[in-house]
Amino acid sequence: MQTGQIIMKLRSEAGYTQNQLADLLFVSRDLISKWETGRRMPEYQMILEMAKLFSVDPETLLPKSTILLTELAALLPETYPSDGEVLKRDLNLFLGMLGARDRRIFIRRYYFLEDYSEIGEEYGLPANHVRAILSRIRKKLKKYLKEAYV
Repeated sequence: MQTGQIIMKLRSEAGYTQNQLADLLFVSRDLISKWETGRRMPEYQMILEMAKLFSVDPETLLPKSTILLTELAALLPETYPSDGEVLKRDLNLFLGMLGARDRRIFIRRYYFLEDYSEIGEEYGLPANHVRAILSRIRKKLKKYLKEAYV
């Protein structure tokens, strides 16, 4: 079941209309409709808010792995081969070019699906710093893949 379908199901089970849910989340009814039809994906903060509202685990609405894979998929150039083996090879080559700390941070986030705060604890860094490090790594990865496949 897709995230939008899950939101619709939980909203209906809770007895809310789209307007009522929109009011509770301080968003428009149109945005709720877009989430439910799959035309837009809610930001993770909204996922957390809805999870509280519906008394479910956030993973019920949107698995963390989906979010992380979406982050990485956005880095692939349009001309990138769809072969998973090519991606695995390119990721390994790219990770080999990173420093040890950055490589471990990337792996902990995208392989072990750890939160910024969990990673930060290991390195004595605030979550925002880990987020910034990963943002820089993703930019480097995007450039690396673009240069390889354009």
